[in-house]
Amino acid sequence: MSKGFLKVAEELYELGKRSRGEKREFAFRSAISRAYYGVLWYIRDFYGLESEDLHKIVLKTIINKHSDFVVDLLTELKTARIDTDYKVKKRKLLKTIDKNITKLYINIAKSIITYVEKGV
Repeated sequence: MSKGFLKVAEELYELGKRSRGEKREFAFRSAISRAYYGVLWYIRDFYGLESEDLHKIVLKTIINKHSDFVVDLLTELKTARIDTDYKVKKRKLLKTIDKNITKLYINIAKSIITYVEKGV
């Protein structure tokens, strides 16, 4: 199921590329959000995690089992997700959300999964 989120992220990315105006922006925002949740659920399933606060337990697991590089990627992806979901006018990380930024975060999500699988 977790990789299903990434598939939806890629579909939203494609929708955004074909769209204009608010629909374009919302598709890109949703794609980044789904990419993050794809990673979150993937790590949950990979390590068999259970928690009321999945965000915290996933980050703690990555901190304990993986390199600082992977921790930094996950932290950046999470910050981007927060920006896309909540910070419409004041963004902490993202100054703009366009097709290049969206593709970057989808690729970051895929990279995190690869690093987790390889134990990096």
